[in-house]
Amino acid sequence: MQKITKIYRKDYVGQNVVVDMTYEGDTWKYQHEWVPNDVHNNHTTTQAIVIGNGPSRLGIDLNLIKNHKGGLLARDRLQSYGCNALYRDFTPDFLVAVGNGICEEIAKSAYHTGNVVFANGPQILKYPGNFHIIPQDPGWNAGALATYLACFDGHKKVYLLGFDGQDAGGSNNNIYAGTNGYSDKNETVTDAFWIQAMLAVFQCYDDVEFIKIAVSANAPMPEEWKYCTNVRQVDFRTFIVMADIGS
Repeated sequence: MQKITKIYRKDYVGQNVVVDMTYEGDTWKYQHEWVPNDVHNNHTTTQAIVIGNGPSRLGIDLNLIKNHKGGLLARDRLQSYGCNALYRDFTPDFLVAVGNGICEEIAKSAYHTGNVVFANGPQILKYPGNFHIIPQDPGWNAGALATYLACFDGHKKVYLLGFDGQDAGGSNNNIYAGTNGYSDKNETVTDAFWIQAMLAVFQCYDDVEFIKIAVSANAPMPEEWKYCTNVRQVDFRTFIVMADIGS
């Protein structure tokens, strides 16, 4: 699994993306293209929320997040980072899209006009002008990438909503299962890579507090995450009070 280093948008100017490679004389030769940072998040608040697409997400009315005021000068407003098909139902501040199907869908829509959508290098090259490069481009799933971007932007408290994993008997535990870009509901899907990618974020940004939102504070959570002192789990009601989104 590709590693990331602890860097922040305020220090990031861009990166090289591999656009072609050839094998010559027992050696791979790479052709790169420089992609500058063209996203400037100058309104980072004290907290962010990453919205995944697990069924537990339906336990929170996303309008509460959309209409969150965040106190004086919106200092505590939840900046939102979303994953893949979330854009069909909700417009987060930032969307992360991975996979050919969903990226093609977004590119063909008008969503990317006026909204910030992050994707990996191949999609940047395939749909020029539609997506923004993911810094370090680690090649993870959308949930881990969106969580990483929240840290990369400087948030020190990050809530995780709809991060259920595949704990429903191995079936595709995703509210968009069976739609474009997603496996069928009955298809067996593993979350081993997702668990490790999230763990890499938790360990890299060890000064960030990660709060997983679940139906119950005692809901199942990957065993590996339980050893991270900066990760904890709360129920819906506690989240609403903590983030002050009920008013």
